[in-house]
Amino acid sequence: MAAKAGKNLEFSVLLDYYGPVLTDKQRNILSEYYNDDLSLAEIAENYGITRQGVRDAIKHGEATLTEMEQKLGSARRMTAMRRDLERLQELVMEVRVCNTGLFTPSPCIQQDTTEMLTILRRMDSQEDTPDGI
Repeated sequence: MAAKAGKNLEFSVLLDYYGPVLTDKQRNILSEYYNDDLSLAEIAENYGITRQGVRDAIKHGEATLTEMEQKLGSARRMTAMRRDLERLQELVMEVRVCNTGLFTPSPCIQQDTTEMLTILRRMDSQEDTPDGI
């Protein structure tokens, strides 16, 4: 069951990145399946098609999303970058804690780490917008 949940999350993320390359119908079907957790029967009823038609649309959409990620790797790179940003934030916080443990904390270190955290937050918020805009 955990493997299925991981696959569902993977396709949900890929849909966020590469959804625009799908047809509107494919994108909507995949969104209802992966994001809204609707069954094949529920989606088929929504679109007036068979369950097999829904399944085919999902399989074709999955293949397209997988191919796009294999060629471009945007989702993989963004996931790695997010992990790196989180680690950098942890390291900056450790430096700040070490600095406050000194008899005479360095104002320069305090100022620099504040600036680093501001930059990290700005970078993180840019990731949450389409194309970093």
